[in-house]
Amino acid sequence: MPTPTAAPVHPPPAAALTIFLSSTIGDYEDYRRAVQDVLLRKAECACFLSEDWIGGYDATLEKCRQRVCQSAGFILLLGHWYGSIPPGREQSITHLEFEWARDRWQGDPFPKMAVLRPKPGTQVDDRLKEEALRILATREREERDRHAARLLKFHAEVDDRQTEWRTIRTFADIHDLREHTLVIGRDWRGHTPMAAAQGLVDAEKGAAEPRLRDDQLGRLGREPQHAALRKVLSGLAAHPDVPAVAVLVNGDRDAGQRAFVTYVQGSLLKNHRPKRKIGRLPPGSSTLPALVAWVAGTLGLAGATGVATPEALADGVVEELKHQPLHFAIDRVAADYPGGVAAFQRDLWQPFWTRLKLLRSQRQVANRLVAIVTDHSGAAGDWHGSVVDAQGTKSADDFSRLIALPRLGPVDETDLYDWFDALEVPDDPPGRRQELMRRALRDEESGELDGTPLHVFERLQGERLWSEGDDA
Repeated sequence: MPTPTAAPVHPPPAAALTIFLSSTIGDYEDYRRAVQDVLLRKAECACFLSEDWIGGYDATLEKCRQRVCQSAGFILLLGHWYGSIPPGREQSITHLEFEWARDRWQGDPFPKMAVLRPKPGTQVDDRLKEEALRILATREREERDRHAARLLKFHAEVDDRQTEWRTIRTFADIHDLREHTLVIGRDWRGHTPMAAAQGLVDAEKGAAEPRLRDDQLGRLGREPQHAALRKVLSGLAAHPDVPAVAVLVNGDRDAGQRAFVTYVQGSLLKNHRPKRKIGRLPPGSSTLPALVAWVAGTLGLAGATGVATPEALADGVVEELKHQPLHFAIDRVAADYPGGVAAFQRDLWQPFWTRLKLLRSQRQVANRLVAIVTDHSGAAGDWHGSVVDAQGTKSADDFSRLIALPRLGPVDETDLYDWFDALEVPDDPPGRRQELMRRALRDEESGELDGTPLHVFERLQGERLWSEGDDA
């Protein structure tokens, strides 16, 4: 992982939206600078850091409160160090900032508040833990003894699942953090097609600098996977008794699975219902009945909460298939369901598919269901015969297993040139596409080539690909 470095502070653009960045400083200092940099340079948002202010505790507290209340957005970086507690207070400055922000947006149906926290088990998470321990070692014993309880209480308050305000994302490295920050900043500025259509932002400016959609990014370098899926779906004509197909989209955690699924939903599955984005099992839903109920709810089946078995799910699905083809997409099965992909196929898909095959044949239903399952571990050795290769010859019974598309890999320059051509990105003046390609593949911190899809997506989001008046 490239070590974050302090970037030069760029002046905010005119009419910039001001975002208050809250976090402890001793452990998060470099990351705060990275967030400030991407907000200023790519999201057109002003972001002033408290460490740049001058004054004692009292002045800092009052200035923090004023700036939180005057800001147009609030981002909290949550870590493992609770933070310093000002004299006469029971809470750290970071904790107070969060409470001020919550009060600031109380009652707002769309509060501009977001929380970013390190993904457990990653290098950045380990680094922040080490920094917290280093800071604690310099503190009085009483503070060390009370630190864990204070931190736990703060995290519980931030992660209160009874509240509706929060947008909480995890990041695995500095690239994840920058990407999430860029998306948050641009969304809060209203740089979305819907905002332009509603007249909330200048339509001409929106046309000059359109934000790339997930389906456009998901197309980048994915022709082999898209072609393989197209062949699987068209090949179902040779197996009229197959009622459903489950496709496995797999790759490393930064391979852009969700973007590719969005591309597939808008192209190969555009006639399937319901029109819903890829989703994940909610916390605490790791049992088979909970998984079945989630699928039923995602498909919009009547009485979804009462559907508890794969066979009952098939009973509901066949009724909907009388009217329309169906699909659902479930993300990160390996992380959310015990046993991962193999257990999903064994517990849910096999019995569901077998029952649906019988019902569909009996009732002479023509439509089918397509399921998309993503895996971010790339651990093919753990699939234990529950998956077959999309590019192999398949019998009808093979569809009772998951069909694995070619693994999602890194992006290279040929992928980018093909993508520029498909999206009609102008090459004017000559060499413009080549320069865009180089910028998309170069890591900003190290200067080295990096074709990791999510990192490339982040860099492309900061580029102006089309000239004013061009249709993205």
